[in-house]
Amino acid sequence: MISPHADSVFCRVQLPSGAARHAAVDGAVLRVLDAAPWAGGRPTGQTLPLPGARLLAPSEPKNILCLANAYAGKEKDPSKTIRWFAKTASAAAADHDAVELPDIVDQLKSEVEVVVVVGARLKHATESDAHAAIFGYTVGNEIFGFPEAFKRRWGEDIDRPEPMLAAGLKLGDKFSPFGPFIHRGTAWPQARRTLRINNPRTGKSLEYQGTTQGFLYSPEQTLAQLSRVLTLEPGDVVFTGSTAALLLDRGDSVVAEIEGLGTLHNTIV
Repeated sequence: MISPHADSVFCRVQLPSGAARHAAVDGAVLRVLDAAPWAGGRPTGQTLPLPGARLLAPSEPKNILCLANAYAGKEKDPSKTIRWFAKTASAAAADHDAVELPDIVDQLKSEVEVVVVVGARLKHATESDAHAAIFGYTVGNEIFGFPEAFKRRWGEDIDRPEPMLAAGLKLGDKFSPFGPFIHRGTAWPQARRTLRINNPRTGKSLEYQGTTQGFLYSPEQTLAQLSRVLTLEPGDVVFTGSTAALLLDRGDSVVAEIEGLGTLHNTIV
């Protein structure tokens, strides 16, 4: 079994045969495992060079959950408990995946977020249970459609209240890229978050800088509360929210980076 320690790093990789396998990262070498690391995966003896490897999303989540208003300062009167929404499993995407701009909207938005990776089944969990069930952390790029973009596209009234539309527009395929690496023990709570969007064709260049300070709810509180609503399974992921979103257009390249957790690249097509 892989022993967790401060510098443990894991990923999923596509083998030359086309099969997908979990791997432990050992410098510039990937040590292929016979199962997911949270399921006791052991090295098979097969290795691959990290440079040039096709890295996949580092887990295959059944549940992709996202927090809203999770940072201090976004709300004058923040709630005492978490607020969340869900995306479908089809929203999972990997580093360097292309994300399609659906033709029902004229723009998307993007946020850079710390992602919690669940390593054990959780239901009605205590915070202590949740702490033990956190396998690690990775970088997430939460992409979503928004009502104004939908209404512009269809010539609808921008000011009409739409309580359901915003949630529905978050459900696009590959709208939740995360990875490429899961880190265990990384000291990320005061890390720098960076989101860059560029489009050489149009000259567009946007950048957001923030930190991971200001969480209203710890990952343990978050998982414990979520487990009272649904069962969290190994490999599930929780996007922990952001403080700013940048606009995305077709042709944009997006780079989401969190200090200590890595960098995630995607394009909008």
